[in-house]
Amino acid sequence: MERYSKVGMQELDQRLSKIVEAARKKPVSVYRYGAPWVWIVSQDDWQSALKEVSSYIPAGHSLVLLRPQIDDVFDQHRDLLQALNVEPGLVIAPRTVLQVLLLQLLYSVPSEQQLHEQLNYNLLFRWFVGLDLSQKVWSAATLRRDIATLLDDPRAVQLIQKIIGEVFCGALLHMPEFSLNFALLHTWLARHGATSTTSN
Repeated sequence: MERYSKVGMQELDQRLSKIVEAARKKPVSVYRYGAPWVWIVSQDDWQSALKEVSSYIPAGHSLVLLRPQIDDVFDQHRDLLQALNVEPGLVIAPRTVLQVLLLQLLYSVPSEQQLHEQLNYNLLFRWFVGLDLSQKVWSAATLRRDIATLLDDPRAVQLIQKIIGEVFCGALLHMPEFSLNFALLHTWLARHGATSTTSN
């Protein structure tokens, strides 16, 4: 028997009070466009899983399946990440900021403010950037500033492009929950006189 139940957005709208009541007994995974979106959990479950955010992430989720390949690319560019780490005023680790930017691209999050909000409540996003449930998200101002710092460095933008090109472009055809914003990637590259070699 599954440790959680699954509902779609339409069902959530129609049966919210009953679903919330059911979530007191076991967590409920809310699906949007066929992919896990948010969880409804009881206070007891939330408290008991404060250091186990990964327990709420389905093992078969596309981002989970692709994570090892993403990590491989980051590991291959350890020296670059170390060099980026000395950027003046950078508070968040460069790898983490790049992971945040990948989420923005992959899920077409329209603004940094909404990106910050998602990091506060979206367990998938928190898991991907390495935040436990008990950890506070950086302030919106800090996140915005560190994003701007890395986007000003062509090496960081090129690394994002490399990950998208090597890990996601082929996978996107088979993983419809991603909604990659190629226009945003092109904008980041164009700031440094580069162009995107990926296509949708």
